[in-house]
Amino acid sequence: MKVKFALNLLGALAMVLGPAAYADVIPIGYISWDVAFPGNSGAFDISNQTGSNSSGDATWPVTTTVDLSSLSLTVDFSNGSTTVFGSSYFSLGLDGISFDGKPIAIGGTNPLPIDATLKGTFSPTAITLFDSSTRTILPTFTAVITPSTLPDLGDGDLAIINATTGTSTVPEPSSWVLFGTCLAGFAILQRKRWLGKVREICSWGKGGSWLGIVGIVACLVLLPPAATAAAVHLNLATSPSSGVSGVTNVNVTGSGFPAGTIHPANVVVNFAKSCGGAALATEAAQSVKTIIGSSDRINVLIPAGLATGAYFVTVADSTAGDANFTSGNCSEVQVTHTNATLSACLPTSSLGVLVPTKPGNVTAYVPNGCWSCGTTGVQAVNIEGPTSATAIATANVVNSCSSNPATNETVCVGNNTDVYLITGTTLNTTLKSGSNTTAFFSGGSCQNCGVAVNALSNKAVINMGLLGTSRNGVQLLDLNTNVFGTPFPSQNAVSEDISIDPTRNLILSANERANYVLYQIQSDGSTLKEFGNDQTGLPNSIGNFDSSAEDCSTGLALASEEAFPFAVFITDLTQAKLTPGTPAGTWTAPSTNFPLVTSYSFSAATAGIDVAPGSSHLAVITGEFGGNTFAVLQLPSTSGSGTPTILDYAVAQIPGTTACGGFFSSGLDPHTVTAYTSPNNGKAYGVFANAPAPTCLVVVDLAAVLAAPRGGAGLDAHDVSAANLPAAAVTSFATH
Repeated sequence: MKVKFALNLLGALAMVLGPAAYADVIPIGYISWDVAFPGNSGAFDISNQTGSNSSGDATWPVTTTVDLSSLSLTVDFSNGSTTVFGSSYFSLGLDGISFDGKPIAIGGTNPLPIDATLKGTFSPTAITLFDSSTRTILPTFTAVITPSTLPDLGDGDLAIINATTGTSTVPEPSSWVLFGTCLAGFAILQRKRWLGKVREICSWGKGGSWLGIVGIVACLVLLPPAATAAAVHLNLATSPSSGVSGVTNVNVTGSGFPAGTIHPANVVVNFAKSCGGAALATEAAQSVKTIIGSSDRINVLIPAGLATGAYFVTVADSTAGDANFTSGNCSEVQVTHTNATLSACLPTSSLGVLVPTKPGNVTAYVPNGCWSCGTTGVQAVNIEGPTSATAIATANVVNSCSSNPATNETVCVGNNTDVYLITGTTLNTTLKSGSNTTAFFSGGSCQNCGVAVNALSNKAVINMGLLGTSRNGVQLLDLNTNVFGTPFPSQNAVSEDISIDPTRNLILSANERANYVLYQIQSDGSTLKEFGNDQTGLPNSIGNFDSSAEDCSTGLALASEEAFPFAVFITDLTQAKLTPGTPAGTWTAPSTNFPLVTSYSFSAATAGIDVAPGSSHLAVITGEFGGNTFAVLQLPSTSGSGTPTILDYAVAQIPGTTACGGFFSSGLDPHTVTAYTSPNNGKAYGVFANAPAPTCLVVVDLAAVLAAPRGGAGLDAHDVSAANLPAAAVTSFATH
């Protein structure tokens, strides 16, 4: 056994020390499947390890900055489908050379990626290595990711992006790079076993035999120096280069990690506002994965409580019992409070809010109509950025709008079958839905009754009138092709406001007949299955649901109770059990009906409800048909066990403002209330429009209301008086 290993080692050393014909393969970077939002979404991210991210040794040897372009990513999924993503799938990372991929939903019935192939081009093709030697590389590359554990890709599965120089017969420094990288990769993959074997080989020299000569050479070439706290070189930015505080994970790539086991729990990850500054938050790593050579990938959750902005990350391990290291530089990350995945979790209220994924203008799309009132047209009102209100003409009365932040497109629906596609303030296309009858609600009637856009799949869901058992149903619209799916007649009545959970492939529909309905989108992306949850006799109310909403970061779903006493229904979809049936199945999950005790009155009871997508876990609920009372609800930040409940709430009233004519009166169905998280300051806001045809919008800082003093003379313990409502928490805008 010893002789066989020695012969193999001699062959390897000959590759290094003697002439041979070879094709130089030089590592440029890697592409990985990163599950930044576990159980919900992942993305294919590219780490470019050249230039400023190079390691200064054989691990990532290219000191020239090599740009990657003409990118094409082919992904095979578990449902047998294949998707080809072009260069537009990727956006440039904070380091200016790496790329962040767009999120792909993986929860529920969403198909999972099983492999991926990336193709692209290099520029320039003349490069310099860490040892000052130069090479000319071929201009194209292919990298294939296969699963480390069958059948699907797991978090951190990756492929090295290699450049090829061609064939040479004279050994050059790059052969040392290649061989050293291979040996280092093998050493780290099997650290203890390999180093033990090398030390054993070194001991052969004591015998003075030819094996001893092999041992001496191997010892000099392969055995590392005595272990110290290594200084690790980090990439300039994390991958992906942004994450949601307290919700998503990012990866810190570094090189120069020491040999030996690294326990994730011992890795301290610090977040500071400047490189070398005091740590504002600290997290332990969730995993440590070897990439190649001395390069590792450290996965960490963005700490909760960090404000929106740029932070600098350092890593260190000083715990006894494993390999110790510290980072010699910093890796930058942009911390946000929402992202495209969370912003895709939208309700079908009347109002649509276009929230960019990066800092910029926020625009509300406000229909002039409702199910039983109004005039034609939509108003686009800037509520963050330069103040403006622009009228958009439509042929018929519009009741609802919803926007996709990934494409900047807004979809609005008319009371008839009209579907309007708007970009900015321009109406581009008018389509006709498959509605074939009128749906009736307590607040009016409609053919198209509401719309919500799934930003991840770029598909809209319209709740509508359809002939069938309930005379209600839903229809999907693929906004990539502007092609409608087959209308789905529902066995149960639809909610006045449905909601989309894009990562679990669910459409939420809590209806006025005490049934919380889930429509499950199947893995083909178009077929639907229906599941009902009858809550007749629900404690604290008659179970008369009105609207649906969800905190998609936790899977906690809500419904407003159009009943007295005031209450809100909350359930945990992460614990939901769906039982198929014909023509519809059923589902159950831990649930409760939480009473809202207040001295104020919700007009027509609690009706409109929404959750601000992001890390605040704040919801807003209001009445309808007049009144100015609303409540801010603090939802739990975790789920998955026990029965969910509302942690805290504050009830207040929207003050009269000049823009609203001195007083505020809530709009009519389908509920003129929504919520969003600002891309500019990370705050959660509620947005309200007045009635009957909106003349103003009121934007409320939800956390500021929840933090205001409560109670007082004549008020209940959760009520915020007009005097205690912070003036800075309320901003109003005239619509026309």
